[in-house]
Amino acid sequence: MLKGLGDVGQMMKLQKELKSTQKKLKKKEIEGESKNGLITAVVNGEFKILNINIDKDFLNSGDKDKIEKMILSAINSAIDKSKDYAAQEMKKITGGMNIPGLDNLMK
Repeated sequence: MLKGLGDVGQMMKLQKELKSTQKKLKKKEIEGESKNGLITAVVNGEFKILNINIDKDFLNSGDKDKIEKMILSAINSAIDKSKDYAAQEMKKITGGMNIPGLDNLMK
């Protein structure tokens, strides 16, 4: 048997798991909300915005600056949660090992 074939097998397994995780992240929907809870944003595991919901009364308040700030707050909350989720999924694959460049594969 050739020396090192076990390593190739491990790398192929890791590659397959990465592709599976990428698909899972693309489908995963994660919700964040503004600090006041009146706006929610939903992103997927690839940090793409899927939905924004603004409380009708808050929207009708007409406070444009506050609404804009709360939209950003909700989106950033969802993205932060999505990053945490993606990191947890990567830890499952790598067993907590820090593999340089692996984070870039998830983008």
